[in-house]
Amino acid sequence: MDNELKKLKNYFKYFVVKSVEIPFYIKYSLNTKKEIDYQKSFKKIALICTKPMGLGDLIMDTPFIKELRKNFPDSEIHLITDKDIFDKVREIDKIIIVKGNTLKLIKEFYKLKKEKYDLGIVMNRGINQTFYLEVLNPKYKLGYLAGWKILSNFKLKKEGLRFTKNEHYWDMALKILHSLGIEINKEELVEVDFNKDVKQNVEEIYKKLKIDENKKTIIINPFVRWRTRMWDADNYIKLIKEIHKDFNIILYGGKDSLKTVNYIVNKLKNEGIYIENVAGKLGLKEAIYFLKFADLFITSDSGPMHFAFLMKVPTLALFGPVNPLHRLPKNFKKYGIYDYLWYNDFKPLKKFYNYEYEYMDKELEGLKAIPVEAVKSKIYKFFENGRFY
Repeated sequence: MDNELKKLKNYFKYFVVKSVEIPFYIKYSLNTKKEIDYQKSFKKIALICTKPMGLGDLIMDTPFIKELRKNFPDSEIHLITDKDIFDKVREIDKIIIVKGNTLKLIKEFYKLKKEKYDLGIVMNRGINQTFYLEVLNPKYKLGYLAGWKILSNFKLKKEGLRFTKNEHYWDMALKILHSLGIEINKEELVEVDFNKDVKQNVEEIYKKLKIDENKKTIIINPFVRWRTRMWDADNYIKLIKEIHKDFNIILYGGKDSLKTVNYIVNKLKNEGIYIENVAGKLGLKEAIYFLKFADLFITSDSGPMHFAFLMKVPTLALFGPVNPLHRLPKNFKKYGIYDYLWYNDFKPLKKFYNYEYEYMDKELEGLKAIPVEAVKSKIYKFFENGRFY
């Protein structure tokens, strides 16, 4: 019954979003559009990424940001976001953090009108972001303003481009550059740096841990908010019992992970196994920087998975309803340090997450079909060879 109510709620949400998008679609599709010189016209650019987009979504937008900077080297680029995960990004001139519910964010964007942006870009579909763009009122508007089609209020070099939902997630933002007639030769995440306080706090937390310098360190993120993407806590317990003598094990996560993490820690303690735990002790930036201590990171498909990609940390990711080839770094095998296990390879799925709402069939209640032995095998092969591929 709960599953049916959840489905009904999501279908209603989908209907409401579609209804709200229609006026914007008409506005940006039917009006006559002026041809402009992009280099001369886009001197000050605002990039928007707020809820409902997640932390991982913003990280997956950074190849677009990197290429945007390459193609507009003299433009001033601002990122306006509610995700305070970056201190320094070479490609961004200014990061503006906005916080609050929808009404508060509207007020924040209204205050930012004084910046007088030439171009505002909505990098991912999210109708509330289109509202914020309207309030910001840049001279030119571009991006996913109403659905999966790239729209604008000026003439694009390539009109009608869409994100098909069967592509790599990076392509959602990168297609915006294609619409401007820009060809992309290299697709990579940005490099990030953090301030001294973040680094110092992380170093102090790490120093307090009991780490055997003669062993490799595995950091494990056992929690994810979506049940359909979560490997069972008892599986993590079984895995840790089988590998803890060979590795330093550190459990990791935000405050929302504490129930799961404490369950794992207490179960292991009852069997005389003690592992390190930093769950709930790190801020967002600290959580990203802390991953530098991992020789291998194990996680489900989640925001922390993308933290690891950003830090170029070897990662074994466990996937449920999302195709891993759409979320891992593009051409990930060439790096050799990223790999995955996918529920679908052990128990074929009838359908997949489609970017509209979370997969809800009873068929997929967690990732139990991924066996502990498969994860263990990947771990030992990685450390034996120094790479996955």
